Amino acid sequence: MMACLLAGVLGQLDGGLAEEPTPAQLLVSRTVEREYVDQLLDDGRHQRFGTADKGPVHVWRPRRYTARDAAIIVYVHGFYTDVDTAMREHNLAAQFRDSGRNALFIVPETRSGRSDPVYWPDLAELLSTVSRRLTLELPQGPVMVVGHSGAYKTIASWLAKGPLKEVVLIDGLYGSDDDYRRWLSDGQAPMPRQLVLVGFDTQNQVDAFVRRQPVSVQLDTIPYLYDELPLAARRAPVVALKSERFDHMALVTQGRLLPWLLHALR
Repeated sequence: MMACLLAGVLGQLDGGLAEEPTPAQLLVSRTVEREYVDQLLDDGRHQRFGTADKGPVHVWRPRRYTARDAAIIVYVHGFYTDVDTAMREHNLAAQFRDSGRNALFIVPETRSGRSDPVYWPDLAELLSTVSRRLTLELPQGPVMVVGHSGAYKTIASWLAKGPLKEVVLIDGLYGSDDDYRRWLSDGQAPMPRQLVLVGFDTQNQVDAFVRRQPVSVQLDTIPYLYDELPLAARRAPVVALKSERFDHMALVTQGRLLPWLLHALR
């Protein structure tokens, strides 16, 4: 697969110009499986390992991580960046810490442009790879996925296969609406499913999605850090939030929204 990827990156288009590689393609092409970093920090433990054809995977655990009652939270970055850059420049580890969640946070490489493949089409494969590479028994708590922008397509590929209880799209409802509706309707008690939609550039798409939902809760603004969600919102199958304070990128770079979401949806 690596040879095919490099050939695609370096190949010629019909117009005779080389296709510009995306950030994810560049990072995947130079990542090798033997890569491994383990950092024990004041606020948690950060591990990063490489794969042969899917790029690096980052795993973060808070200092007081307790596996027996921890959740699994997978974060999927958006377009125009790669997983290493997102971890560093978006300060993801600090945002995970500030949420106060007892969770195993997993951040894989994902699509950074429309020409990229879905590097991890099977969520179960990602989780088993983390468990095997880190010699780690995964917690048995709920599995939650949070994605920004173009992450919607990767997450949509997981809906029918993975044990997902909760999905959060941060300005990411650019398509696959029917997949998300089907996933919601297939959820049954005692494990109902919840889709949280944050709109900015996608606000019109979010509004259209909500209009077709029989039960939903809409908030006209994003609450401030550590404000609680109303009980009705915490139980609703669809929660829609309109962003007035943060634009498309600030939603994930300012360090305000993600910690609050992870805290409020605990």
